[in-house]
Amino acid sequence: MVTNTSFEQLPEELKKTLDTYSQNITTELNKAFKELAESGSDELKQGKPYHNRTGQYAADFAVTQRKNSTSVTGIETQTIYNKKHYQITHLLEFGHLTRNGKRAAAYPHWQTALDNINKNIDRAVQEAVSRAGS
Repeated sequence: MVTNTSFEQLPEELKKTLDTYSQNITTELNKAFKELAESGSDELKQGKPYHNRTGQYAADFAVTQRKNSTSVTGIETQTIYNKKHYQITHLLEFGHLTRNGKRAAAYPHWQTALDNINKNIDRAVQEAVSRAGS
């Protein structure tokens, strides 16, 4: 965008342009992070690698934005969690001792979802910044 400004107005115009660009980047990054969190939740809902006997555990994964946890830059924090069966996520992820003293197998499903989010975060940030600049 080309505008004609005088030399005296240049700092104000530059600040306004940079503020608009910063707001656009923040908005696009928040959208990208929300999409990444949704994709992680969808991956957890598939119920792999553990045997999902009833389907209730996998169906209860959700994403929410944390209240009052917006950073100084305006980036919103997204949380993936299990609404009803949050007590067993750690037990499934890392295994545990059973009542008879044996160990239950660990099913690292959270780590798999986190690895996939981390793999895609660079691409998502680059796309968000390019969309904000156009």
